[in-house]
Amino acid sequence: METFGRGCLYIIIGIVVVMILALFVGGTITIPWFILIPLLIFAFWVASQNNKK
Repeated sequence: METFGRGCLYIIIGIVVVMILALFVGGTITIPWFILIPLLIFAFWVASQNNKK
């Protein structure tokens, strides 16, 4: 459960960063699904690696 919570936290932080970037750029940022899905998997993988330390 700790990995899931940490993975969700990383995803939320990533979304906030993209929203701030969109605010500075002054438009919308579209992330295609074939890029988004590996990023989600990567976030949960990083979270699982932090638990092993």
